[in-house]
Parts: sequence; C-alpha cells; structure tokens
Amino acid sequence: MPASPEALFAALVATAPSRPFVTFYDDGTGERTELSVRSLANWVAKTHFLLTDELGLGIGAPAYVDLPVHWIAVPVLLGCWTAGLDVATDPDGAAVAFVAGPGASGPADTYAVALDSAARGFAGAPPSGTSDYVAAVRPQQDAWATVHPPASPDDPALDGVSRADVVARAQARAGELGLSAGARILTTRDDWLDALLVPLAIGGSLVIVRNAEADVVARRAEQERVSRVL
Repeated sequence: MPASPEALFAALVATAPSRPFVTFYDDGTGERTELSVRSLANWVAKTHFLLTDELGLGIGAPAYVDLPVHWIAVPVLLGCWTAGLDVATDPDGAAVAFVAGPGASGPADTYAVALDSAARGFAGAPPSGTSDYVAAVRPQQDAWATVHPPASPDDPALDGVSRADVVARAQARAGELGLSAGARILTTRDDWLDALLVPLAIGGSLVIVRNAEADVVARRAEQERVSRVL
C-alpha cells in the first residue's frame, strides 16, 4: 500500500485515469463541476511545478492552506503534497499560503482562490496582498509524467505528521466508516480527512455538496450513486 497521499493519488492516475474523482455541487450558485483523475492530475502537476520550479520549495517546507472543501482546493492540497510540502493549519512560519480571502500575514507568496469562479480565477485584481492562484498555475507545465514526488513516507505531510501516519489515519477512518475499496463518498462538511484522504486511501471518489438542504443532499446521493453520505 502506498504510504503517502501523493503516492495514493499516483496509483489512481496509473490505474483509473478516466474515472471521475471529484464531483462538486454548489446549490447556492448552481455550479456542477466534475474532474476525472486525469484532469485533476493536470491541475496537480501545475501546482507542483509552481511550488517547486517557480518558488523553489522542497521537502518539509510549510504551506498554509486555508480553504474550504471545494473542488479547486483538491489540487492545491495534492499539489503541495506532491511537491513534498507540509500542509500547515497555522500561517506562522509558512513558506507559501493558499487562501480564499485577504492574504495571511507572513508568507510573501500568498495565492488567493476565487471560489465563485474557480476555473477562471479572479475577473479583476485578487484580494490585497495575494496573487491569483489560477493565473499563477495556468502557464505551468501539466504533464503528469514529468512529476517526480521528492518526499519519503517519513517526511511531514500535515502539521508535522508524517506521510505514512497521515495515510494510516485515513485507512483507519475508512475502516471505522465501513468503506470498501472504490467507495464513492458524498460530503457536506469541511473535513479534509473524510473529503480527500479517505477517498484516496480506498481508491474511491468524492462528491462535494455545498449550500444544499437535506432533501437536495439525498437527491444528489441517489443521482451520484454514492456509497456513503458524511
């Protein structure tokens, strides 16, 4: 079993590139976005090369990520892990930051994510003190075959917790939930363990539903043939 989040994702790219991995609904805006494993890999590669080639960041560099569970946040997290970074929940000392609003204090390189127009980025200027994430990653190369994750299972992945331990936590959580390999999970919560790491751990897929009433969530679960609603 791969012992890092990026290795779990690489295994999906190798075995099921055409399968949908993340399907996103925002019933407040009417958005529905779906990314296959292959399409997501393109975004992840671009983020990886932004962090490594452009910013020169390497193994263990802390990346502050302050984003809700949203499809555009998935390549941010996977890009950070694929680049060997340690995703942090505190901006102090971070080498880079990804935020949905005004820039975090500290990191010189802070990227804002336009959640309401995620695929296009900001129509005008991004929030003060930030750069537009989509504009920054767009010119980066997206060939997954050129991505070579540098970190080992013992290197930090999440607030200093090793990659192997993060994967172990996700596997344990999948066991608690009774999820089988390939399960499709629907979530309405801002919890990245359930919303990304557990689907990776079981080789499954994810449906994110935001701003929906309970009856709409139930309908989405039926439409998307999910295995479990969280």
